Amino acid sequence: MEITRSELKVQVTELAENRISVELEVPATSCKSSYDNALARIGNSIRLPGFRPGKIPKQVIVQQIGSERIKAAALENLVDNAWKDAISQESIKPIGEAHLKEELQSLVDRFNPNENVIFTLEAEVVSTKEEKEE
Repeated sequence: MEITRSELKVQVTELAENRISVELEVPATSCKSSYDNALARIGNSIRLPGFRPGKIPKQVIVQQIGSERIKAAALENLVDNAWKDAISQESIKPIGEAHLKEELQSLVDRFNPNENVIFTLEAEVVSTKEEKEE
């Protein structure tokens, strides 16, 4: 699921010691799509008596698994995809993994698949001095 350039809002702030803070706003359409995909993935992987694999109704999955777990799975995928899109969109050159500025649980608590979600990632990047030397 790639988020188009016009949909994903990215704001990059430079921090000390070759670190950046990237605030991402993901549109509701992408949030809903990610939530539905997580629900389908979980639905295909669980087994419940009385239901064939992959044929469990969505409301039963939510009831059995819990919306928190589905939201967490959706957000993990959403954050990864948004970060990859932001890297290409803004030409960011990270040196490692980006980390959420807030706890995943607080993001899960305020996540609504029908609304835009805003979160901030921090990452270490290639220094501008090193880029100029190349």
